[in-house]
Formats: sequence, structure tokens, C-alpha cells
Amino acid sequence: MFDVIAFLIENFQDWETCPKQDALGTLLAEAGFDGEEIRDALECLEHLTNSLSMDQAILDDCQYIRVFNQYELDVLPEEVIHLLSFLQAESGINSTQRELIIHMLTQLPDEDITVDHTKLLALMVLWLHQSELPILIGDELLVALHGHTMMQ
Repeated sequence: MFDVIAFLIENFQDWETCPKQDALGTLLAEAGFDGEEIRDALECLEHLTNSLSMDQAILDDCQYIRVFNQYELDVLPEEVIHLLSFLQAESGINSTQRELIIHMLTQLPDEDITVDHTKLLALMVLWLHQSELPILIGDELLVALHGHTMMQ
């Protein structure tokens, strides 16, 4: 799933510029992705696009501290929680985007909940929202795609 997401982010400006579902599935299969990877990625994207319709202003206008519940603390590695806090503190993501990322992370198998996968999910959420982010934050997130920073 993560390779498919990386491919989409690298090859399309945003979700709106992607081909529709059937054509996208064909394009991804031609790019060499297997059916399960494609299905998982497209289901994830569909779930997130449906979540985009919720009233974001409710969370984004609130000034509160996010307290993780015990389940989230058990599932999410400390480094992932620190990354999410950092991204929000540096205005890389907003409260709604953080909640979407947390929700997606808690749906993954434990071995897939890593800092790199969190970065990729953050990029995906930002890509879906057509969000701009500070260059240094973007550079840090792009490490998940390229394995190295883009700035020298």
C-alpha cells in the first residue's frame, strides 16, 4: 500500500489530477503493483476522501492539547507520537489532519506503524487536502519517499 501511495504522490500533483478509480487501478497494475497493494491503497484513499467532507473548522479552531488514549499509547510508538506533535507544532499539519493520520495508523498492523509510514501518511493527507507546508517540514516528510533529503 505504501509503495502505491508514494507512486501517486510522486506522479500526480494532487488527488484531483489522478485518473478515476478504474483507470487508476489499470495504471497502477501497469506500473507493476499487485492487486492487493492497489486495493488497500485505493480503499485508504477513498476512506480519507470521504473524511475530507467532515467539518474541519470544529477541530482546527479549537485550542486544546491532544491527549492520547491508552489504546493509542499502546499501539503508536513513542517516535510516531513525537513526530505528529512536531508536525502540528510546526504547522505542517492541522488538528483534523493529525486525527486522520492517527486514525489511519491505528488501522494498520503493528509492524507497519513506523516513523517512515507515518511520514508517508502525513504526505498523503496533505496531498489529498492540497495543503502547502513549510519547506523544511516538507523536506523531512519527503525522506519517506526518497530516502534522503531534497535540500543540500
